[in-house]
Amino acid sequence: MTSPDVAYRVLIVDDDAKMTEDLRDLLTDELADLGGINYEVEQDFASAEERLSREDFDLVILDVRDTVDGSPSADVEGRGREVYEQIAKVRWVPVVFYTGVPERVRALENPPLIRVVTKNDLDDIAPAVREGLLSGVPTLTRRISSLVEHQVRDFMRDVVAPHWVEMAGADPNEIAPVVLNRLAAWLRENGLHELDRTVDGNLLTTGGRSSSARVYLMPPVTHHLTATDLLVDPQGGWWLVLTPACDLYEDHPNASIPKPRTAKAQYVHLARADRVFTDDESRSESPAIDPWLTSAKSGSDKSQAKRAFRVDDNRYRALPRYLDVPNLVIDFENVRSVPLEEAREWRRVATLDSPFAEAMLIAYSRSVGRIGTPDVSFDDVQVLLGLEKPRSVPIPPQSVPGTPNDAVSNP
Repeated sequence: MTSPDVAYRVLIVDDDAKMTEDLRDLLTDELADLGGINYEVEQDFASAEERLSREDFDLVILDVRDTVDGSPSADVEGRGREVYEQIAKVRWVPVVFYTGVPERVRALENPPLIRVVTKNDLDDIAPAVREGLLSGVPTLTRRISSLVEHQVRDFMRDVVAPHWVEMAGADPNEIAPVVLNRLAAWLRENGLHELDRTVDGNLLTTGGRSSSARVYLMPPVTHHLTATDLLVDPQGGWWLVLTPACDLYEDHPNASIPKPRTAKAQYVHLARADRVFTDDESRSESPAIDPWLTSAKSGSDKSQAKRAFRVDDNRYRALPRYLDVPNLVIDFENVRSVPLEEAREWRRVATLDSPFAEAMLIAYSRSVGRIGTPDVSFDDVQVLLGLEKPRSVPIPPQSVPGTPNDAVSNP
């Protein structure tokens, strides 16, 4: 773990002692504004693997080519990439490949978390390291891991131990799912709040946004398209997958299953997800809200705009902004059918989490299955029950006998 007087720990893996010394001096000067940075060096790739499996680092600077007696060997030409793959298996941290053979790892580059810098390109190495450190990924990992570890510990101590007599005869493999389900349920209900309450720092302050974060699974959990996925079409329009839910299921192509299940649907139904604000925030994509933004703010326009945020409206459902999901209004009257193969090519951003997913699908079913009925008055029954007071009923005008049919006598 990073000590209180050290802001970051960086591991440099390179067999060139002179190179690592120069690199450490350069970074110490260039990144002095980030606070204390502890640079540790490993010249042996196997030792680096071992350390990374048991120690926390905030970033790794990794050479790709290992050398023997100063000369590259065919057996170790890609040693750095192997080390990266081992890192990713046991402890994922941002990596800056600092190498003379950048082409070997260029395909892995994913800034700012994975960067590739050519050796001796001194203008690029410090900015790459800075971006990786400021990403905060390792700290985030430690915070979440600590939260999960503490909850598992508490569950074993407070729940499993007192009931061990009942559980002792069970297959240990049957106890593990209980722990897992309990952990998942606890994290779902309390994890976001607990993360803010117990950990000091500004890296992942959810604050008042916890309720919004609770709505989404980001990125989607399933590998296949599923109901309540949020998609973005090639033109930038947002859509919510509605149906068919079960017919979209398919096993992962890499699953070891004799007869993997495939999707049965050929088409999916999508509801338009209108952005509450356009890019300049002067207009709205929602037909309920845009008249309010562009009109003289009449009462009728206001009532129509407020419909979009009611939980009992039959046409609209609002979704909150979070990360790259904007404030959206789902329009159940703007629904289209798209071939499954086409929808698969659209960008999947998120899936609604339970119970928001179920509530959205039920709302859509109620919208399309709604049957109108005439209003029926139960005022008389409520009066008899004492729920309402009798209301005076106006007496209709009466015709006076002997007057013409169209003449009315006023009392």
